[in-house]
This record gives sequence, C-alpha cells and structure tokens, in this order.
Amino acid sequence: MLKDKSISVRMDSGLKEQAEIVLDQFGLNMTTVINMLFRQIVREQAIPLSLSLKPGENIIDELMLAKSNRQAGHAGRLASSVANDMERIIIEAEHVAAKV
Repeated sequence: MLKDKSISVRMDSGLKEQAEIVLDQFGLNMTTVINMLFRQIVREQAIPLSLSLKPGENIIDELMLAKSNRQAGHAGRLASSVANDMERIIIEAEHVAAKV
C-alpha cells in the first residue's frame, strides 16, 4: 500500500513521552499505532482499540475470577442458555430493524 499522506499532531510533550514509554512496552511506535487505529476505525465503523498494561484487566484474570466464583458455589448459566438468549435477542432486533 502506497503511503502518500502524513498527518501532524500537536500534543503535550510530557504526554507524548509517557505514551512512547507505554508503546515501547508493546514494541510499537506512534506511526504504527496511528495506522492501527485508523484501520480499525474504518473496519469497525467505531473508535475501538483497547490495550492495557494494567494488572487485573485481562481475560486470564476474568477467567480465574469466574473459576473462583464457581468453586465458591456460584452456579452461573449454561452456555446453551446464554446462546439461546443471544439468538432470541438477535431475532427481536431484526424484527425491530425491519419495522424501521
């Protein structure tokens, strides 16, 4: 892909330095992250991109918490029940969208 455009961004120098430190931990630079962001904006038609270095905010921790809750007696729901509810919600949304 031909890269024929550039952008210029003004920001606080301290913010830039702090962001570069975090990006470096991911092995990324500003240009790469901006390109990732723009590609994802176009693909998702939304402003996405959630990366985190904070402990406790990842899927492993969430799974371990769920396992602990199960061991403590929380029954939760069967996957088939969740899937059935999701299917019902999708069907209802399609009916609403068809009326619009």
